Amino acid sequence: MKLRNILFGALMTFIAAPALAQSNDSDQLMKQVSELLKKGTPEAQDQIKDIAKENKKDIDGLVSIGRAYLSVKDYANAKLYAQKAVDLLKGKQGNAKPYLLLGNIAVGEDNGGEAAMNFQQAMYADPKNPDGYRRYAQIMSKTAPQDAVGALEALKRECPGYPVDLIAAEIYSSAGNMKKAIEYYNKVSLNDMKDYQISDYATNVFLSQDYQKSLSLAQQGHAKFPRNASFNRLILFNNTELKNYDAALNGANDLFNNSDSLKASSFDYGYYARALKGADKYAEAIEQYKKLQTLDNVDAPTKAQANKDISDCYKKLSDYAKAGEYLDKYVKAQSQQSFSLQEAVASLYADQLADEKTSAEDKKIAYEKADKIYAELAEKYPTNAAYVANKRATLPFSLPIDQKEQVKLAGPHYATFTDILGAKADRSAGENKMLAAAYATLLYYYVNCIDNMEMGKEVAAKLLELDPENEGAKAVIGMK
Repeated sequence: MKLRNILFGALMTFIAAPALAQSNDSDQLMKQVSELLKKGTPEAQDQIKDIAKENKKDIDGLVSIGRAYLSVKDYANAKLYAQKAVDLLKGKQGNAKPYLLLGNIAVGEDNGGEAAMNFQQAMYADPKNPDGYRRYAQIMSKTAPQDAVGALEALKRECPGYPVDLIAAEIYSSAGNMKKAIEYYNKVSLNDMKDYQISDYATNVFLSQDYQKSLSLAQQGHAKFPRNASFNRLILFNNTELKNYDAALNGANDLFNNSDSLKASSFDYGYYARALKGADKYAEAIEQYKKLQTLDNVDAPTKAQANKDISDCYKKLSDYAKAGEYLDKYVKAQSQQSFSLQEAVASLYADQLADEKTSAEDKKIAYEKADKIYAELAEKYPTNAAYVANKRATLPFSLPIDQKEQVKLAGPHYATFTDILGAKADRSAGENKMLAAAYATLLYYYVNCIDNMEMGKEVAAKLLELDPENEGAKAVIGMK
């Protein structure tokens, strides 16, 4: 399920609004006929015929009978009475109800074109009746939202007090046009919005990545409707994106424990887990990521990403066995094996090697595994050779051995690294700094580890080009 749908939750939309405003008398007549239709007895049918005879010259009465048939999805009879009402109009303006009924019948029959045409007729028949404009806008909202809003702008001219901007915002939101939805929502006071409209507004702002504004809207909605899951959800989501993790966790508590009619989604558990992870509550984050994976309708990529996140949490807990287990699941779930995927595995071993909690024996094993993967990556991805060589060169310095032995292991990789980077013509200042540091270590390697003064002098000369005041390089150059 998409994030947008989750955020909207079970909210009503403008399309769910009553399609046709009626007088009490009309509503009562419709109710009477509807009850008779449900009975379905011959006596009930006779009563309906009598009612129809009594109202054969009454436009509103015929419309009410048609609405009753529409309520039981008897489109043929609904259309019959609607047409009788249209015939009574004799082309005169002043009553939009027959056309509104025909439009609603067409909606029931899934005929959008005919529905739009009849709602347009309703607009012409009674320019002061907002229902024709609104229903036309609803029909056109998906296929032609600009036409829909154009109709509402016309309504605004006819009925200045009608909440056109709010409906326009909902239309654009329904059509997926966040920018225009926000533009129209911005014109409306929150005091004039219902809870689902504030939520829709805040959702569109969230999806546009204006997290601070969305949070403010959600908080205002929460103040009025504290048990509304949509507001609690948005408070969790926005605070997580803003890295306000304590506030996010408060939102999560409200979402899961103080919300009415909550159907938790993978996004809910995912954001909750992210907030816990951000607050350094890694064990609890793992629990939520695992809950996410058990939900129905969670796609495979989402489950796989959860394994990567679980691996990261276990790494933070220095549980590298578990971290490796879940990272392996993540890697195997990917359709293509890439440099970054394989490098992620090497990086995990590198992190284990660098972790002070890792035993000396485990450090040795981690080093060998990381170095082996990096060696394979150098062969498979030659364009990344410099990066890989630098990574291999840094690994030994986390081993529990003396400095000279560390440099002995690092030296050959620094030689590869400096050969590649040193040949680059357009190095940045940062690259020159990295190159100088590598030369300094390589200088120690040649002079102190393998006693190769010739190479030591060559490296010293290169180092002085980058760092003219380097005392070690000067000393080597001065040696006989």
